This record gives sequence, C-alpha cells and structure tokens, in this order.
Amino acid sequence: MPMIRLEPLACEAIKRLLSEKGLPLFVRVEIRSTGCCDASLGIAAEAAEAHDLIEKIDGLTVAMCPATHQLVGDVSISYVDDFDRKGFVLLSDRSLNEWAGFAPGSIRL
Repeated sequence: MPMIRLEPLACEAIKRLLSEKGLPLFVRVEIRSTGCCDASLGIAAEAAEAHDLIEKIDGLTVAMCPATHQLVGDVSISYVDDFDRKGFVLLSDRSLNEWAGFAPGSIRL
C-alpha cells in the first residue's frame, strides 16, 4: 500500500500549478505551523532529499521525511474547488490536530 494516496484531481492541480510557475514536478508533504496552537500537514514545492521516502505518481514525485511518516502515518491528498473552499486537503492515519481536513491549503512555493 502506498504511503501517499493522491486523488487524480489533486495530482492534476499540483502538476498544473507547478508547470504554470515553471517548477519541476516535485512536492514534499511537510508539517507546518498554523500560526495558532496546532501543527498541520501541508505541501511544499521542494525536491526530495537523499533520506526521503518517495512516491512517483503519474509523473509527479512526492517526498516525505521518514520522521514525518513515522509521526503521521500514510497521507491522502485531495483537492476541493467549492463555492467557499479551494485548495488541497491532507489527511493522515494519525492526525496532528482535531481540525485535520477542515481547511484546504495551498502549495508553499
């Protein structure tokens, strides 16, 4: 079973954004500070490092630090484009906070 489950719509949205910015098709799942109390998962436009866990999905390379994977487990990435919500939703086997999946986020460029 893959450590990253990337929905097709999310994959296409990531690839489109990176291509528009002239960036290579590499992203990293990362732990971010929300600026409040709890950390959350996010996506950054960064290439993999030698120690990273890597998934190649439909031309996109997705990396995750082994320590992050150990902390949160497997991650699923979806994309929403609704009336009042637009962005990437990351959920993991072990959530970092009680609000996981509530607010979509963008890719850190």
